[in-house]
Amino acid sequence: MSGKSYREIGRFQRKVNAAREIYRRGFDYTYSLYRFKWNMAAKYGTRFAFPLHLDIEVTDACNLRCIMCVHSYKKELKTGFIDISFARDLIDQGAGNGLYSLKFNWRGEPLLHKGLEDLVAYAKLKGIIDVQFNTNGMLLTEERIERLIDAGLDRIIFSLDGATKQTYERIRVGGNFDRVVENIGKVYEKKRERDSVRPFVRVQMVRMKDNKDEVDLFMRTWKPFVDDIRISDVTDRGQGDQLAVGDQVAVGRKRCPQPWQRLVISREGDALMCCGDWFKEQKVGDARTQTIREIWLGPQMREIRRIQREGKLNGISPCKDCFVKESYVWEKRRNGDRKEK
Repeated sequence: MSGKSYREIGRFQRKVNAAREIYRRGFDYTYSLYRFKWNMAAKYGTRFAFPLHLDIEVTDACNLRCIMCVHSYKKELKTGFIDISFARDLIDQGAGNGLYSLKFNWRGEPLLHKGLEDLVAYAKLKGIIDVQFNTNGMLLTEERIERLIDAGLDRIIFSLDGATKQTYERIRVGGNFDRVVENIGKVYEKKRERDSVRPFVRVQMVRMKDNKDEVDLFMRTWKPFVDDIRISDVTDRGQGDQLAVGDQVAVGRKRCPQPWQRLVISREGDALMCCGDWFKEQKVGDARTQTIREIWLGPQMREIRRIQREGKLNGISPCKDCFVKESYVWEKRRNGDRKEK
């Protein structure tokens, strides 16, 4: 099929930033091997004996109601918090099987969990080399920043979606632009005080109709203060159709890398094939009764990968309306093009 892979804005700079991180990590062999395997899984569909990355949901609660997020949908989530002992068991399994990367969030705001810093410290104690989480940044304080740095956090990812107060607060409903900017500045200053490269700081924006004119300003504003900037388009699928903007249109589907790279574990223990299955329509196991390895190598994940290889993604419910751009074939949008449904 004709068409190309989706290319995020600033893709070349992302590669530069990735190379810079490897350098700042001191050319750590284990981290470089992890990134090599990650790319092998994406490009060739190489399935390793254990996920390279785990998303462990510490909570599905959130203090904001962003317009493109699951928490703004009419179907509400029944929210809660992961049990610390269960989270530690998942970390133990990962450490015992060579897990490289771990992210402590999925559908919620991880800083709502009072034990987050302890979980970060535990994961680092167990040898996980890339421990991270996404956050809206509203709940950061100087004390929590200190604790997270002391715990060994490798990466913190701030979701902003606007370069101005007006746009940010229109998209990230309930957020306070000035507070978040101040909190990111505090992380920057704490790193400088300690002469520390960690945590690596990323800010990211989902480009949509509401903020498309602020992309350049966003990148100029944050480039001096953060390690990475990521800009991606909201998908033209499902709810995103009314928000979508961009010069690329989806004309087909292709194999998605996620079933070869990562696994999601919800706070209740449900195992999901990817981070896009917000309402858990395609459970692939139960981490309370099965090991992560059993789930990863089990029949449900094998079937998901078979369907993916055959390009029949629309036959899987969460894949049909997926927001992961890499699972589509893209062409330059022409005047009069309609978005694929």
